[in-house]
Amino acid sequence: MKLRYLLPSIIFLLLSSQVQASIDPPGKFSFGVLGGTLGYGGEFGYRYSDDSHWQFRLGYTHIGYKKPFNVEINKDTKAQFSPLVRMNLAQIKADYHPSLHSSFRITGGIAYQINPRYSVLGSSETGLVIDDVNINPEDLGQVEIRLKWWKLTPHLGIGVGRAVPRKRVGAGFELGCYYLGSPKIDFWTNGLLDETTIPDQIPKIEHNMRNYSFLPYLLVSLRVRLGD
Repeated sequence: MKLRYLLPSIIFLLLSSQVQASIDPPGKFSFGVLGGTLGYGGEFGYRYSDDSHWQFRLGYTHIGYKKPFNVEINKDTKAQFSPLVRMNLAQIKADYHPSLHSSFRITGGIAYQINPRYSVLGSSETGLVIDDVNINPEDLGQVEIRLKWWKLTPHLGIGVGRAVPRKRVGAGFELGCYYLGSPKIDFWTNGLLDETTIPDQIPKIEHNMRNYSFLPYLLVSLRVRLGD
C-alpha cells in the first residue's frame, strides 16, 4: 500500500467514526503528532466510554536516512558508501489503563512496514591501488547489501498519556520494542568484486545476525481531543 492511498483511508476512517459518534455519544476521538526514534508522524485516538480501561490508536510514522560517506583505505584508494534507510510504519495500537485515575498505560499492537528499504551501495571512484596492484573503477565494480525484516511486526510498550486526553490538549510518551524477525540478506556485486567468496558467507552472516530482531523505540506525542 502506498502512502498516497494510506492517508485518504485514515481520513475516511476518521469521518466514518465521527458519524458513529453521533449515534454513540460515549465515543471520543483525538488527533496527535508524534516524534522520536521512529521519526515523525500522526495518530488518531479513540475511546469507547469514559469508564473504559481500553483506548485505541491508528497512526503512521516515517524515518529515513541517505547521506553518503567516504572511507579512506589508503592515500590512493577511497571507497564511497551510499546508505538508504527508509522505515514507514502504519500502526494499530491498543492501550490498557490499569487505573482509570492514572494515565499510565500498557500498549500492544501491530505495525506494517510500507515500502521499507535498508541497504548500502559501495563503490570506488579511485579504483583499488595497493602496492603493485592497480585496478581501475570500471573493473573493480560495485557491491550492494540489503537487509530485510518482517513487514508485519508486533510490538509491546508502556507509556504515560491517554489516546484521547481528558482535557482539550494532552501530551505523553511511550517506550517499547518491536519484534522484526531474523534479518535476511540480499547481496549483489559486479566486476572483480563478483569473484569474491563473500556471497558464500551470507548464510553464516545471517545466522550471526539472528538476534538483531528487536527494535526499541521512544516516542513523544501531543494530542488534541476532537468532537466536543
